[in-house]
Formats: sequence, C-alpha cells, structure tokens
Amino acid sequence: MKVKHSAVVIILALMPVICCSSRVFAVDGFATQNGGTTGGATGTTVTVTNGADFLTYVETEDTPYIIQVSGTIELADADEGRVRIQSNKTIRGIGENPTIIGSLGFKNDCSNVIIEGITITCPEDYTSEEDGISVKDRITNVFITKCTIYDCWDGCIDIARQSDWVTVSWCKFYFTTPNDNSDRVSLVGNTDSPGDEGTLHVTFHHNWFGQYCMQRIPSVRYGRAHVYNNYYNCPGDIYCVWSRIQAECLIENNYFKDVFDPYVNNRDGAPVEEWGLIAASGNILDNCTGTAHPGTDTVFTPPYAFTLDSTEEIPAIVQYGAGADGQEGDPPHWFYGQYGDFDLSGLVDANDLESFVGYWLATENIDDADYYDNGRVDFSEFSLFAENYMFIPSDTTPPAAPADLWALGQNAQAPLDWADNNTEEDFAGYNVYRSTSSGSGYAKLNASLLTVSDYTDGSAVNGTMYYYVVTAVDTNNNESGYSVEACAVPDPVSDSIIIQESATGFCISGDIQGIESEHSGYTGSGYANTYNETGRGVDYSVNIVTAGTYTFTFRYAGTSDRPADLIINSTTEVSGIAFTSTGEWYIWSTVSVPVTLTAGAKTVRLESTTSDGCANIDYLKIEGPAPEIAACP
Repeated sequence: MKVKHSAVVIILALMPVICCSSRVFAVDGFATQNGGTTGGATGTTVTVTNGADFLTYVETEDTPYIIQVSGTIELADADEGRVRIQSNKTIRGIGENPTIIGSLGFKNDCSNVIIEGITITCPEDYTSEEDGISVKDRITNVFITKCTIYDCWDGCIDIARQSDWVTVSWCKFYFTTPNDNSDRVSLVGNTDSPGDEGTLHVTFHHNWFGQYCMQRIPSVRYGRAHVYNNYYNCPGDIYCVWSRIQAECLIENNYFKDVFDPYVNNRDGAPVEEWGLIAASGNILDNCTGTAHPGTDTVFTPPYAFTLDSTEEIPAIVQYGAGADGQEGDPPHWFYGQYGDFDLSGLVDANDLESFVGYWLATENIDDADYYDNGRVDFSEFSLFAENYMFIPSDTTPPAAPADLWALGQNAQAPLDWADNNTEEDFAGYNVYRSTSSGSGYAKLNASLLTVSDYTDGSAVNGTMYYYVVTAVDTNNNESGYSVEACAVPDPVSDSIIIQESATGFCISGDIQGIESEHSGYTGSGYANTYNETGRGVDYSVNIVTAGTYTFTFRYAGTSDRPADLIINSTTEVSGIAFTSTGEWYIWSTVSVPVTLTAGAKTVRLESTTSDGCANIDYLKIEGPAPEIAACP
C-alpha cells in the first residue's frame, strides 16, 4: 500500500518538550469578531505558581492581566477546584509543562479572555462543574489555543448559554483511559430549549482529537461552527461532529481517520425541520465507518479571513503543532516521508542534492534540514541523506480492518464470519484473536495467516462468553487494527448468536441517546440507552437460514417497569414484553420470548410502549436452528 505520513509517529516520539515562554499567538476565527479579542494585553504581566495567587488575578474584576502559569497549579487549593475568570485576562503557560488541574470557568457576562500554551485536566469529583474549560452564561470573545486538554470528566471544552465569538485552535484532546462518562470533548449549546439563537459562533481549527475521544467533537445546538483542518484519530468513537437543532456546521479539509460517524445531523430522532445543517468539502475519510452527511446544505459564510491547509498534510501539520508542547511553524520535510526528500517526490534523488548542498554547514534558516536540532547541517545529516539516496521506503501502511464480523455459538465451538472486503493489492490474509474480556487480553488463534474470511474456533468451552476480533495483514507484515468485536457463548443445546452494542448487527438509530458505560455489570463495551419516550427502540439485523422457533433473550437493567414490543420486519411478533425493574441500574437480568420465524433476512426492533423508553439493553441473544448476524441495511 502507499506510504503516507510514515515518519510522523517516529518523529513525534523523539520531539522534545518545548518551553512556551514568551510565545504569543495571533487571534483568528470567530474570536476576531465583535470587536476582537486581546485578553490582558494592556495590563501587567504576573507569574503564578499556586492556586491561591492564580485565583486572585483571574478573578480580579475587569483589570487586565497577563497571568503566566509556571509549574503545576492545583485549583483545589484555590476555590474547590474551579475558578471564575473575569474579563480582560490572558492566561499563558511558561516554562516546562505548565499545568492546571481543575476547571476554568467564567464569571457570567465576562468577555475578552485568551488561554494559551497550558495543559489542563479535570478529574472526576474534583469540582462540581467537571469541565476542563467551561465557557457558559453569556461569555464572549474567548481565544483558546495551543493547549493540551485531557481526562476531563464532563467535557474538555463546553460552550453554552448564549456565549459567543469563540475560537479553539491548535489544541490536543485525549483521554488516557475510557471513562464512565463517555469521554466527551466539546458541547456547543447544552439544551434543546430555545434561548441560544443568534449566539454560539465557534471556530475549531487545527485541533488534534486523539485517543478515546468518543463524542461531541463538537456537538452543536443553535450555533454556527466552522470546523476546518482538524485531525480526528479516535477509533472506537460514538460520533465526531453532530449538527443538532437549528445548528449550522461548515466542515472543511479535516482528516478523519478510523472513526465512526464523521459528521451527522440526525442522531436523536427529531423531526426533519429540527435537524442541523451541514456543508462539507475537502475532507478525507480514511478507513471510516458509519455515516457522513452529504454536506450539501447551505450554511453561513465565515466573516473572517482564513487559509485552508491541504487535507493530505493535516496529520503531519496538526500532530507537529497542536498542544501545549506543539512546535511552531511548518513541519520539516521528513514528517511526510524520508529525510532528504526536500521536494516530497517520494524519492531522495539528484533533484534533492542541490537543496542539501544549500544547507551544508549553514547555521541559519535550516529548520527543514537540521534533523538533529543542533543548529548546524553537517556530517550527521549527510549520513542520513546518503543512506536514503535512491532508497524506496518499504510499505508501512496497514490494510483496512475487516468489516462485519459475527460469531455463532455452537456445541464446543464458535464459527466466525466476516466481510471479504480487503481488496488491497498487497493483501496477504487474516488473523483471528480471542479473549474472555471485552476489549483486552486478545490471544491469536490461527497459527498461519487465513486466506478466507471465515474461521471456526474449535477450542471453545461451552458456557463461556468469548470475544473475537479479526485483523488484516499485507505482504509487508503490516497488520490492521482490530475489527469490530463479536461475541459468542458455545452451548450444547442450540445454536446462538449474541449482538452487542456497536457491533455487527446492532443498528445505530436516532432513538438511542448513546452507548453508555456509566453503570457497571454490563458485558461488552457498554449498553444501549434509548430516549425516554414511547416508540423509541433498539434495532438489530439478522438472517434466519432455517425456519423454526427461536428464543430471543435480552439482557437489561432498569429502575422501573419498561414494557416493550418485539417487532420483526415491521410486524409486532410479541406485545408488551415485561422488562420489570431490576432495582438498580447496575443490577442486570434477562427476559426471553419464543418467536416462530420463516427463513430470510430480518430487521428486529425492541420498541418501548411507555414514556419511560426501553430499559438499558446490554445485548440480544437469539437461540434456534440457524441464526446469523447480518450487516445493517
């Protein structure tokens, strides 16, 4: 496969943490409107090293300050984990790894604030707000740039309640582990109720949305969001950009890699007149699944000047520059390939030699050649250039992960099947992995690469739930990421399939609030939570090979009785299934019903009959002569 950005990960690992002292970033995006954003530019510069001093300066009413953050500041020492920033402040990190632990809030109706060059985290129960940055209640003209924001319990940056004219740029977002609050990034507009119309103008550009960012990237109600040149690399997400009620999202030249639902506007079943609008162009969807809106809506025109970077270059540009430790300027040429390939032709050749000679022994303006960052291009770089001369780099790009994996539980075995969708020229085969824990602990089952898209696990033990994933491998031994997970419980009595949330056969719809993991005791990665309304439901897709009687078993939890109908191919097969209260959300039970089915493809829906919606559904298990999981239509 084609080599793309192969050097980025290696170089990032070697990149030193830089000092952010004296860096000043140009305000852009929507933060330039409404008179502009200058922060504390006209005020005194102070340096703070503890929460008490930080609180004093940021909460001083109206007085402009440039507040330099040095070291780690615990806001628990200041005001129970949260501060309320007043107008005309610049909060700037200096020195090595400036960090704030807690929530940066704002005094209602304040304006003109810049936050730059800081690492911010807000752990669970650290403060009542639990956002990293909480821009709420008529806050205007805020510029947030070059920050690393991670492990914030409720949201990394939330912008709501008539706040306006905000830019979020060159920031890095991630979570070190999945949390029980669904790893939310940025909520713009926090309620469906009216009140935010005409506000919430927000620009997101050149941000890096990384590990375990699951949703709200951003989620927008009523606002006008310009989302451009961002890098999305957060496999396992629920969705990325969601344009919701009366919102308009302009989504341009973003690079989406290995994500689900890159940009959507209908996840909650709202009437079509309440769907948000999306105009999308120039985006790259690299190994993405789910839905991407056509992007053909008419939306706002940005009132400010901006320049779009090439989408192909976004992974390198953003990973090089985003975050509190991000570098300034353009990435050097080797971020895109080999050292010495100055013209980015894919080969170090005679055309590059002239460029290298121009840098030889130079000490100024040499960033694009000074690989070892010692202020001089000398024999160290020459040896790299010579080593790469006329060298064709090996393929380091893995194939796409296999799609539509499903598993069948049989007596002491579990047959697996998946889509035969790997069409890469250098595709070599598949590996199958198994675990007894969802999402971790996988062990490879096959001794050699499989050349067909099915496999039978003959070492399975009856009564044990197994979790399976499959990878694809190419001829250069590049291995893809894991496929979606499938699970099975071998049983000596009848064949069975289990359909987990977010797996093949589970059909995402607007009836589902989210795939959640807040309450313990579930299997798989979580459970489906529908909206609390009559007629909301959970949908599945299966294929029945042999007509007969099948048992449908739902594993569920709920604190009230929540009856539901089982509807198959639009016909109600079982009415009022009794999903009785389990007492607590973390106490799980099962309910089973028999259904006589003809052979063929089936759409299966569990639909609520009361305003409480469905119980939380952990999985659907179907037992009978020959059930199969099918991809959703």
